[in-house]
Amino acid sequence: MRFGENGQFCYDSAIMRSDVKNSSLKWVVWGLAAFFYFYEYLLRISPSVMVPELMDAFDVGAGLIGLLAAFYLYAYSPLQLPVGVMMDRFGVRRLLSFASLICGVGTIFFGLTGEIWVACFGRMLIGAGSAFAFVGMIYVCSHWFPKGKQALVIGLANSIGMLGAVFGGGPLSVAVHLYQWRPVMMVLGVAGILLAGLIWVGVGREPAHFFKESEDRHILSSLKQVMKNRYSWINAFVAVFFYLTTSVVGGLWGVPFLQAAYGWDRQAAGFAISMLFIGWMVGGPLIGHISDYMKRRQGVLSASMLVTTVLLCALIFLKWHPFVVYLLLFFIGLFSAAELLNFSYAIEVNDKKSKATAVAFTNCLIALVGSIMQPAIGVLLDWHWAGKMVDGAPSYSLENYHIALSALPILLIVGFLLSFFLREGVFHSDDHAEGTN
Repeated sequence: MRFGENGQFCYDSAIMRSDVKNSSLKWVVWGLAAFFYFYEYLLRISPSVMVPELMDAFDVGAGLIGLLAAFYLYAYSPLQLPVGVMMDRFGVRRLLSFASLICGVGTIFFGLTGEIWVACFGRMLIGAGSAFAFVGMIYVCSHWFPKGKQALVIGLANSIGMLGAVFGGGPLSVAVHLYQWRPVMMVLGVAGILLAGLIWVGVGREPAHFFKESEDRHILSSLKQVMKNRYSWINAFVAVFFYLTTSVVGGLWGVPFLQAAYGWDRQAAGFAISMLFIGWMVGGPLIGHISDYMKRRQGVLSASMLVTTVLLCALIFLKWHPFVVYLLLFFIGLFSAAELLNFSYAIEVNDKKSKATAVAFTNCLIALVGSIMQPAIGVLLDWHWAGKMVDGAPSYSLENYHIALSALPILLIVGFLLSFFLREGVFHSDDHAEGTN
């Protein structure tokens, strides 16, 4: 330890790197990042369990509800790239605490307003704050843990995020039924403000060597390096087509689809969709561990996409016993969790100084296409709608959903074919010696 030019303590980089990766502090930081991801994921999918209430409250159809939900992504997507660069430069403490505050304020806006466009603004604020969550979680995993453990800890943290999605399904639908959607949103908004303070206190000062690698790099050079790499683009579009199932089915249209297909009430359909995210919870660390053990990304990705396509077709187009529906959603989520390998892959095929930027670039394209597909499914539903109304909201037939949701397996097949253009053998373990888990 020595004093730097500004009188602050400075640490030898190698010593600090070893101390950080062997300390219990990394688990505190990891836990806070994972919990913020939990919180933003709950907010992300919350509209899926209140579609009729939102239609009634704002007097709109499926197209505008899809647009309302997608306003989250209209902020989330373009912010991914600057968030990645900022994370590489400034770390997680200031950024994640500010992001949680913005999420809380946006949720309060959403819950208070009676105007559709003000609600859209609230969703946009939620999306802006949420833009920091996944990149922040990946940043913590890639900086505080050795490379040989990164896919595993990313999978574990993602499981916590998926637990937020589980709570945003069945449990949130029960809360909305009991207390109405506006009070529930107000409580969630206050929770975000409190979480912001917890992150600020809990993370503390981050090790200086985390930022040293990017100090001499121009703010756009990381992005240029990532975008010049053709594997960054191929990998990102594979991730795009893979994640659309979760974004569309889990994020908005799965609950009303199950209600139309099986005549379930919203609570039953919400708990069923929760199985998709429980599958993600199990599949994230499991598939991450398998991929780390095999030292393979492309092969695991391709096989998982193929299985997901078959299962999704079975869910959309065939009729099943309710228990089988739950199982199908669980396994769709489990195999969809292999999409996390796209982020490990993005890190491994790009310069180590651009880890967060590579993740953000991938996530940006995922969110951008998702922001198009959510309202697009709504437009397809409205296009074939027969004009039936139930409790003041449009009601769509099972055939409407078959037509609209058929886009998802088609795009999965496109992603599956693209995955064969990813090169295998990019896994490196050069920094295993830096620390142990």
